[in-house]
Amino acid sequence: MIAVMLVDDEPLANAGMRELLSAYREIEITAVVGSLAEARSALRAHRPNVVFLDVEMPGGDTFSLLPALDDVTRVVFVTAHEGYAVDAFAVGAVDYLVKPVDPERLAETMRRLAALDPEEAAARYPAGEPTSLGPTAGARLTVPLRASGLKAVVDLADICWIESLRNYTRVAMQNPPRLLIFRRRLSEWLADLPEATFARISRSEAIQLSLVTHTEWKSRSETRVFFGDGVEPMSLGRASTQRLNALLADG
Repeated sequence: MIAVMLVDDEPLANAGMRELLSAYREIEITAVVGSLAEARSALRAHRPNVVFLDVEMPGGDTFSLLPALDDVTRVVFVTAHEGYAVDAFAVGAVDYLVKPVDPERLAETMRRLAALDPEEAAARYPAGEPTSLGPTAGARLTVPLRASGLKAVVDLADICWIESLRNYTRVAMQNPPRLLIFRRRLSEWLADLPEATFARISRSEAIQLSLVTHTEWKSRSETRVFFGDGVEPMSLGRASTQRLNALLADG
């Protein structure tokens, strides 16, 4: 069974989500709360596998709850506001549902959750252990974003490319596609990235070679590297392009 907690200050919204989830036999709703204070208490008492969170609630937003979650607790944001989607996925949300929740859209969320076995996750990421799991493709890191006060949960396998911006880095990711700026140097990323799949192609650029779909020549001084639908392409200069082509040929 998947233990689920609902967090929304609107009773009708909680009732509606409870009704939608009743169609899934594997779901057990263990707590339904209507405030941030109740949510913090219920998290300690129930330790759910999945939390469905409204974003805007009296007294703040539910992003402030995230530090109280166990490492293995999955988050699905449910809100009437689409503008939080980037932040939601940055902090590792499984999905982002817009009210009123469509049953077919919820079915996609359930498919995503079904792929995340809580027992397996608990074995791999026990509560209380560091979130940096070393340089393996399946590792996850919790990394601060630039000047936002938020931290992003990053699956290393989702990183397509990284560009150094001195004390910061710009990172293109897939699943879902997004472009984020982190308060982290490229050298710090390289210490955590598996050498077998990531390559540093210049002093300021690193690429996950296995995710490259194709390259496109633009001019003598620019080549664009593509990583699939929705992912921001990377623009490379001549020297970086030659280095990438040699690595791809060796692979």
